[in-house]
Formats: sequence, structure tokens, C-alpha cells
Amino acid sequence: MFSDSKVSLRSPKIVLGVIGLSAVLAGSLYYGSTTTASVLILNGQDIGYVATSDEGEQLIEHILASRGESLGSVAKTHDKIEFRDLRISKGTLQESYVTEGKLDNLIHTYFKGYQFSIEDNPIAVLSSEEEFNTILQSYQEIYTKPSANNQISSVEFRESIASQPIEVQPEEFSSPENVLELLTKGHETRKEYIAQANDSWWLIARKNNMLTKEVLDGNPGTDEDTTIKVGDKINLVKVTPYLTVISKGIYTGEETIPFDVISKTDYSLPSGSSLVRQEGSDGSKIVTFSYIQENGKNIEKEILEEKITQEPKTQIIAKGPTYVSSSKVALSRGSGKVSGLSWPLQGGLNSYYGYRWGSFHTGLDIDGNTGDPFVAAISGTVSAAGWSGGYGNMILIDHGNGVATRYAHASELYVSKGQKVSNGETIGLVGSTGRSTGAHLHFEVITNGDTTNPLSYLP
Repeated sequence: MFSDSKVSLRSPKIVLGVIGLSAVLAGSLYYGSTTTASVLILNGQDIGYVATSDEGEQLIEHILASRGESLGSVAKTHDKIEFRDLRISKGTLQESYVTEGKLDNLIHTYFKGYQFSIEDNPIAVLSSEEEFNTILQSYQEIYTKPSANNQISSVEFRESIASQPIEVQPEEFSSPENVLELLTKGHETRKEYIAQANDSWWLIARKNNMLTKEVLDGNPGTDEDTTIKVGDKINLVKVTPYLTVISKGIYTGEETIPFDVISKTDYSLPSGSSLVRQEGSDGSKIVTFSYIQENGKNIEKEILEEKITQEPKTQIIAKGPTYVSSSKVALSRGSGKVSGLSWPLQGGLNSYYGYRWGSFHTGLDIDGNTGDPFVAAISGTVSAAGWSGGYGNMILIDHGNGVATRYAHASELYVSKGQKVSNGETIGLVGSTGRSTGAHLHFEVITNGDTTNPLSYLP
């Protein structure tokens, strides 16, 4: 028997339909409130979110480019940067969005540079090897001066030079202009010297292996006449080149041929007087020579060809008879011939032998700085050494056979009367003592008591 009470049953299909509808509604709500994104991971740490990994990469590229904009380069980084795609709520994306400012404060960057070193001593950091090579070439050209007349066959540096890639920050770079200026000025060392009793400018220079000019340059406002007191602080500033350019080449150019001077005794003239019978004039020649230079100064020179373009005209001078008093230094007599004379000082000629500017000049004035050492032109015996009127501190050396040499205006003498000296031996220091307008060495060659043109004896 069935009960006639009624039971209400829901259809399974209807129940399933309701559940499915709910899921759809929930999914719609989820997708409507979330979005795709990419988490930016810096060195293993989640930094925040970006819309896409492409956007994140563009953000990083912009930061690297911005940091290198002033250098015309792009920065690099060792930071490990990763992206992981996911879906997050739109609110979370907005709250934790990675901005350029935030990432710029977190990312570490560097630039590739090249460390320029001389003799293993770092000098500067450059941005490329091309800059490095351009600077070296510019420095070489300061001294080599290549031209149609100056054909360079080889150029090299004495010092070892290296360029090594390194990682640096922008402030560590040097500009090519500043590096070239640094090299040109040279390496400066400074120290302080306390003046002692009897010190002079040339003596201080001598004690410290410097030139007097170098000492004076380090103490602005001073000159050779400035008084030095015991205890004074003297600045010693010495500049040495960072690099030595050794160049070889062949040079062709015009050179002056100084005119010769012939003196003839004229007994019709008063003793000690002279008269120009024929004016002299310099000649010229085209000279081709090979050379080896160090920073623009010849250390070896060989004449390859000479072509005279204008002959010099000899100056002829009539001189009254000379009467030698017993108080004068006795020198040897002979043929007046001697070979092997060398220059006592390397420098330009300020004045030649003969009549110049209305007066007769008895020797050569060789340019130099106070304190420069000068040497004996050839072996001999010192006949006189000391003060000699207008000559100032003077050395007279007898070489025998009627030939003697005189060295005048010295700041210091290293030899004394009767001393034997060898060719090339240092005998004194350049100065401006006596009747002199500036530091130089006055050099004479005397044959049988009369001065003659030193250029006739020198190589």
C-alpha cells in the first residue's frame, strides 16, 4: 500500500545547471577583477609587477641608456633580472607597479673602460682603445713634427705602455684632451728644502741635481739676485716626462754658414785697436742629415748631403800689434793646429765670433741655463781659473802647440790652475758673472795669443 502523501523531488538536471551557472558567474567575476602581469625579480628578490616582460625589459634598457647618455654609451649591469608571468588583481598590480624611478634606485650599473698605464703605473681611464691610440699619436707628433722636409722612418716609446679593459663608473673617465695635457706637462714632484749657511740658488740646484732655472721656477717672484737666508723654505719642483719619444728620420733644410774672420796684424795701427777691412756676411746651405732624437732633441746626427746655396763672405780685420805684459798668463806656442775639439756645451748660439752689433766678439756665446755643467773641449792643463774682469769666473786651458781655450761667465769653477783635465770632463757651471746680459757660456779658441773663430775647430 502506498501512502497518498506527496513527496517533492528536484530534478538532477536542474541542480547541475544551477551549480554550473554559479561557477560561470564566479569565473567572470575573477577574470573581471584580475589581469595578466609579470613579476620583476632582481637578484632573486621580487621587486614588483609590470604589465608584460617586454615592458620590463624596455624599462631596464631605458635606464641603462639614460645612465650612459652623457658618455655617448650604454651602461651595463651584472644584476640578474628575471620575469615570471602570472595573473593578479588589478589593484595589486596598481599598488606594486615597478616605476623607472624605483628600479633606477635598485639596479647596479658599470661601464667598460680602458686603464692607460705607463711602466705599470695607472695614468688615466679612457672610454676606448681608439682614444688611447689617438693620444699616443698626438703626443708623438709634438716631438716628431713630420713634414715634407722631415721624413720619419720610425717612432717608438722608451717606456712600456699598456691598455687594460676594466669596469668603472662615469666619474672615473678622463677626457682625451686632459690626458694629453697631463702627458705634455710631465710628472711633477715637489719637496721642501731648508736653506743652509752659504747657500745660493745654483748651489741648492747642484745639491738636488737640478738646474738653477728649475729651482727659480718653483719659487715665483725670485731671481738669481734674490737673497737667501738660513732657514728659508725653498720649493723644489721637478718635472720629468711621462714618456720618451725615440724617433729616427731624415731631415732636409736650410742652415746658416757663419762667416769666418781673419785677423791680420797692422803695425800702422795703435796697439789694441782694430779696423774692419772687409765686412763679413753669412752664407747658407741645404743640408740633409739622418738623426735619432729623444723628445725632439738630437742624440745622434749624421750629415748625408750638403749643398751650398750662398757662400759666406770672410770678414777681414786689421789689428794693431799686441804687446804681452809679464803679468799675463803664459801660453804655449806652436803651429796653432789641434784636432778633436768638441762642443763644451750643447745649446744654440746667441752670438758668433767677429764684429757683431758694432763691437768685436772674441768667441761664441752658447745658450744655457745657470747651473748647466760645461766640459773641457779637449784635454789640456789649466793655465788660469778665477775671476777675470768682464769675463767673470773664467777658465783658461792650454792644449799645447799654441792652442788654448777660454770658458767665461761661469757661476762655479770646478778646476784650479795647474790641474790637468781630460776631453769631456766637467770643469764648471754656466752662469752670468762678469759683463754678461744673461746665462750663457762664452767660449774662445786662442792660437799663439790671438783669438780665432772656434767654428774652424769644432765639428
